[in-house]
Amino acid sequence: TALQSSSSEDDPLAYVRDSYIERSRQYRRTRFQHDDWLLHRSPDRFFKNLRTLVFSGIYRGISKEVATVTGIATFIWAWNLFLGEGYTGLDGLHHDPIANLPLLTLPLTPFTLASPSLGLLLVFRTNASYGRWDEARKAWGLTINNSRNIARMGAAWSSKSIEPKDEIRRQKLEHLAKCIWAFPRSLARHMESPFISEADYVADLRENLDPAHADGLIASAHRPNRALFDLANAVNDLPMHALRRNEIDKSIVVLGDQLGGSERLFSSPVPLFYTKHTARYLTAWITLLPFALYDPFASTFNHAAMIPCAAVLSIFLFGIEELAIQLEEPFSILPMLGYTSTIGTNAVEIINWHFKMDEEQKN
Repeated sequence: TALQSSSSEDDPLAYVRDSYIERSRQYRRTRFQHDDWLLHRSPDRFFKNLRTLVFSGIYRGISKEVATVTGIATFIWAWNLFLGEGYTGLDGLHHDPIANLPLLTLPLTPFTLASPSLGLLLVFRTNASYGRWDEARKAWGLTINNSRNIARMGAAWSSKSIEPKDEIRRQKLEHLAKCIWAFPRSLARHMESPFISEADYVADLRENLDPAHADGLIASAHRPNRALFDLANAVNDLPMHALRRNEIDKSIVVLGDQLGGSERLFSSPVPLFYTKHTARYLTAWITLLPFALYDPFASTFNHAAMIPCAAVLSIFLFGIEELAIQLEEPFSILPMLGYTSTIGTNAVEIINWHFKMDEEQKN
């Protein structure tokens, strides 16, 4: 899906939508094949992950937070050395401070006592967000499975005795395949921002559907509902016994359930009071931590190691919280268009088996 920039007049959140962290979400829509799994468990993966550390989208997304903590640590270090207790020069001699001001330090004990509770908050936050991603992926899995079921039952149960004309049966089954594809394509569009890829959606419908069918979907206020309505009508038009149509309709009901589940996930984030409390706790903990790192690093040259230590800790701790934020809304990092393409390809292939079987029986 192409990400389209929009002016601030049309989209008041354009500056957020055009940020790197938002634009990079489209590159997280991973679908693994066999070779991908081989690389994923490669013995070189640890060194590769270290080499690509500076290119990580997660870390680039928290660069402001990391820079703030590093800046605080640097300020505390400079204050204590040049205004507090003095410093040791490269010649090994101690130099007095410019002014004898109080040291900026805190005891480490409160941070040690608070660490377990902060860890629990972050673990729950991450688990809850991953659970939402997992539920969204399972919803799309059920959408794929039930779409195949509809195509399979429609192709296998369409009766030549009820509709002997091959051309009419072909038209109805091909229309069924188009309706099967139209639902996941409309669902994917429904889960995207109104400022993103509307043109792509319209172009896909124009390319794959009949003009009247495409116009009806485009004009609908709730496109997935309209797609389900069209799919139910296509099934109802198939030449088969009514009891078999009822069986197919059960799979359409499941598609409707997955639509409702997706809307529920999209409209209901992890409770905001939990998210905000965790973020405030983490921010207070990590921004005050440099005050407690000055004394523990007294054995290093002029306490200098406290600065990279604060930076690394902020990268990993803010990174955990950023992972949770990125997973919490799962649809923009799921390859929904890839799933849609798979559904459409499977439906067309299954429908064609109906006519290949007829040809084989004739021969």
